[in-house]
Amino acid sequence: MRQHKQNILVTRPLSAQQLEYARILGLEPIIEPALSFSFPNYWDQVLKTITDNPKSDWVFTSANGVKALAELMEAGLQPRPETQLFAVGAKTRDALQKLGLNAQIPRTQDGKHLAELIIREGKIDSVIYFHGNLSRDEMTNGLSEEHIEVIELEVYETIINAVHMPENPISGILFYSPSAVEGFARGQGFKDELPPLFAIGPTTAKALKEQTDQHIEIAKQPDTEVLLRTVSDYIFNKTESV
Repeated sequence: MRQHKQNILVTRPLSAQQLEYARILGLEPIIEPALSFSFPNYWDQVLKTITDNPKSDWVFTSANGVKALAELMEAGLQPRPETQLFAVGAKTRDALQKLGLNAQIPRTQDGKHLAELIIREGKIDSVIYFHGNLSRDEMTNGLSEEHIEVIELEVYETIINAVHMPENPISGILFYSPSAVEGFARGQGFKDELPPLFAIGPTTAKALKEQTDQHIEIAKQPDTEVLLRTVSDYIFNKTESV
């Protein structure tokens, strides 16, 4: 464990395990969530849509979509054994597994490749897409081009919060989504020179590149621990080379 910690600004909450791992890597996270989420008080219409489309498979692109499914199951929803589930990545798949459900994921964990996976599966005429109000159209566009009907279920609302730099000196800023980039743009902004910027994946990196010409480091996998290792390696290698 590194004794001298480097402060990093993280634009989403971290679990206790992730915080401990960051500190082992010599990082001290300062959490400023760019996003907050709200869920419906009543699920009647959502349940009706699912019931009315029993032959549609289910698609999830976030853990929040899975959280909504958990609440639906508590409200009485029983997934049909024949329903196929698809998830954008390992974290979303793991969240579904905790509900006792299995899902297929693409090798490259993004919306474009998720659509390609569903298309390759064949014999799929329609899917129910559990998503939030700010979900991107990458996957739905890919499916629509192949004439697969996408039944969109907005099961949570994403609220973007303005993010500002803390008073503490910061050695890196971590972004997890284009919406988090927007939150930072609404708060601190990208006009001034900032500490090194880190993105969870290429979609977030693209959003950052639309805001700034600064160099952006991208995690090799869309995983928080991989991102934290990327940050630690970059910061300490840079420090040691000075």
